[in-house]
Amino acid sequence: MSYYQQERHVGPMPPPALTDKLRLYHVDMNPYGHRVLLILEAKKAKYEVYKLDPLRLPEWFRSKNPRLKIPVLEIPTDQGDKYLYESVVICDYLDEKYGRVQLHSRDPYVKAQDRLLIERFNELIKGSLECFDTNFAFGSDQIIQTLDIFEKELASRGTNYFGGSRPGMLDYMIWPWVERLYLLRCVNERKFDEKRHLFPNFADWGDQMQLDDVVKKHSNSPQDYFDYYKNARTHTMGYYL
Repeated sequence: MSYYQQERHVGPMPPPALTDKLRLYHVDMNPYGHRVLLILEAKKAKYEVYKLDPLRLPEWFRSKNPRLKIPVLEIPTDQGDKYLYESVVICDYLDEKYGRVQLHSRDPYVKAQDRLLIERFNELIKGSLECFDTNFAFGSDQIIQTLDIFEKELASRGTNYFGGSRPGMLDYMIWPWVERLYLLRCVNERKFDEKRHLFPNFADWGDQMQLDDVVKKHSNSPQDYFDYYKNARTHTMGYYL
């Protein structure tokens, strides 16, 4: 069952105060917001989404968010609605607030290791940015090196997912960028498929993640991403925020 509410576009006036649900402000196709959407869905939280145009942020949003960080999670409290920024912080908050489905490991050491891997994954993010920014000419080495680290980690854990028998926080936190990597199949399908043998565990993990109900709720096709990143305007504003 999904607890996802209606999606709206942000207007010149702020939306009404929250009562019984969360509100996510999100730029379409933004991978950091994609992270939060996955965790909201996995935690079965009741939420709604307001889409932002990063080139036309209304003044009320700017005043509440002077650093212009996106995504933003609005939370109802007894002291009025509060705002949270940074996808990692938001996702950690949701995991603690909605405890029915624990995404972080209960083992403090494993949780710490997963946090380090989330940080390490930034190397793949940098590589993919360079790859998309140079029309797929550069950045692939960084991607390959980072995938190798995660391939070995998954093999050492001996599980289908980094979270064990089902996706956990690490799985969902890295997935938005992995899902976007499939657009490289649109560039060179043969070369993309040849790389699978280098990362058999990670490739199988990706196949299984695509079948996950949470992932399917907020997925886009490789062609959708390919078309999106060809557009320089949306690439610059939509990916870097």
